[in-house]
Amino acid sequence: MVIGASNFLVPNATFVVELIIFLLVLGFLAKWVLPYLNKAIEGRQQAIERSIGEADEARRRASDLEQQQRQALEQSREEARLLKDEAARVGEQLRQELQKKGEEEYQRLVARASADIDASARRAAEELKGQVAGLVVTVVERVLGEGVTLADQRRIIDNAIAEVEAQAAGADVLATPGAGRPGL
Repeated sequence: MVIGASNFLVPNATFVVELIIFLLVLGFLAKWVLPYLNKAIEGRQQAIERSIGEADEARRRASDLEQQQRQALEQSREEARLLKDEAARVGEQLRQELQKKGEEEYQRLVARASADIDASARRAAEELKGQVAGLVVTVVERVLGEGVTLADQRRIIDNAIAEVEAQAAGADVLATPGAGRPGL
């Protein structure tokens, strides 16, 4: 049997013992070690899947927050535009009100100045009437050489004032551009 002992294809007793020990170690590993390894690998795989899910959820929340931020920014811009438009409208309204008040104040001042001028003109006319009356009485007394009664003074003064006013009205008509000139 020397031929069988040297042939490596024929198993010998050590091979069988080694095979049995290998199978026992393999069985031991499969029964006792492999479940712990599988459990650890499954736990790690679940942790990885959970991390991936959390990352996807965080990415989705970040996208939602970014969208909300864009909407809030656009809303803020719209509100700013509205406030700017409102401020411009209020500014224009205030400008118009101030312009109107200024025009009203101008008209009031012009009316008051006109009233003051009219009052001054009336006072001057009254003074002028008094001076004319005095001059007329003096002229009449010198012409007649005698005193004039109060009734005669009143009549003469009224006639003189009427003539002066008529002449002044005629002078005003001629002083007005185009007055007294037909066709102009």
